Amino acid sequence: MFKDMGNQSYAWSAFGGVIAWLSDQQNLMLLSLAIGIVTACVNMYQKCQEGKIRKRENERAEEIHNLKVRRLKQGLKVDEDD
Repeated sequence: MFKDMGNQSYAWSAFGGVIAWLSDQQNLMLLSLAIGIVTACVNMYQKCQEGKIRKRENERAEEIHNLKVRRLKQGLKVDEDD
């Protein structure tokens, strides 16, 4: 791609344009704000997923406990390796 000087000048021109766009502080502020919003949304989604997993683990632990209590009330032996 960079063997042809025309393509290389386009690439350097694009790079210079991006640097010039970022040199305007308002554009840099908006870019930082957008990155912050995306990061916050991803973090919120991840925390929600972790909450769902934790809730399901607690429900399963409660179900296992209830089953063990029910077996004990019936007088059956409860496996301790769970």
